[in-house]
Amino acid sequence: MLLKNSSRTLLLMSFVSLLTVGCAEQVPDYSGRFFQGEPLSEIEVEANESWATFNSEKTRLVFGTHNESWTNHALFESVQTASGWSSPTLLPFSGQFNDRGVRFYPALDALLFSSDRPVVGESAPGDFNLWIAMHDGQEWMAPEALTTVNTDANDMHGSVSETGSIYFASDREGGMGQFDLYRAKLGMDGYEVEALSGEVNSTYSESDVYVDGLERYLIFSRADDPMGMGGDDLFISFRDGDDWSTPQHLGPEVNTENLEYGAEVSRDGRLLYYTSHGAEKADILSVLITSLQIEWPQ
Repeated sequence: MLLKNSSRTLLLMSFVSLLTVGCAEQVPDYSGRFFQGEPLSEIEVEANESWATFNSEKTRLVFGTHNESWTNHALFESVQTASGWSSPTLLPFSGQFNDRGVRFYPALDALLFSSDRPVVGESAPGDFNLWIAMHDGQEWMAPEALTTVNTDANDMHGSVSETGSIYFASDREGGMGQFDLYRAKLGMDGYEVEALSGEVNSTYSESDVYVDGLERYLIFSRADDPMGMGGDDLFISFRDGDDWSTPQHLGPEVNTENLEYGAEVSRDGRLLYYTSHGAEKADILSVLITSLQIEWPQ
């Protein structure tokens, strides 16, 4: 179900509750890639790819691509068929602007993604904002900007819980670092946005976040933390009432001297998908959650 207010903000309904830089270069053709499915060790394409996300039924896979200079971001889709996963195709609304940081809603064929495409009142690409695109069962509908959450700053790289709360990164005024993590909680009168409390935000930059569907934990990227291994590293933090616990570094099974981000956990909780972005190429990898040295809450 789609609801629109006068500012054309798109809100979504789940089955459990009310969920409540222009791209001048040509987008590469990935029609020859065939996705093998879980468990995967790497999605192989002849390009940089980042952020892999599955819908709840695991019939759709969406992922992003970009060029060597971290521009020309575009979103591609593979669909599960009787003969396997289809060759990926460019999403019909992507390829003109920088679209990235994509994740499915927990129970809907709907995407939350980040884009620098113009919002209402703009004529050219600007800052990054959060957008939602819905699949109506036949085709992808035109994306809508999340106007009640977006600001004049960069609001991006979000993830949605089963209650419809949106966790995202922003460099809006009032933060502790270059980017901090926020939650937009959906109520009857719209979204209420607040910075995450506890020890998740820091003077470093937290620029990407995945939230567990039940909001039990976050997996997020943090840049240049001395606890890390260099660049962006992935950390996990557990919910403790209204606060978030001291982040734990995910260790060398995931993190390297490269950039690690774009986390998503499979629906069965078994696999962590993430992006490792080195000097030559960005790849989407997976690792068993049980192989990570995480101190789980009792």
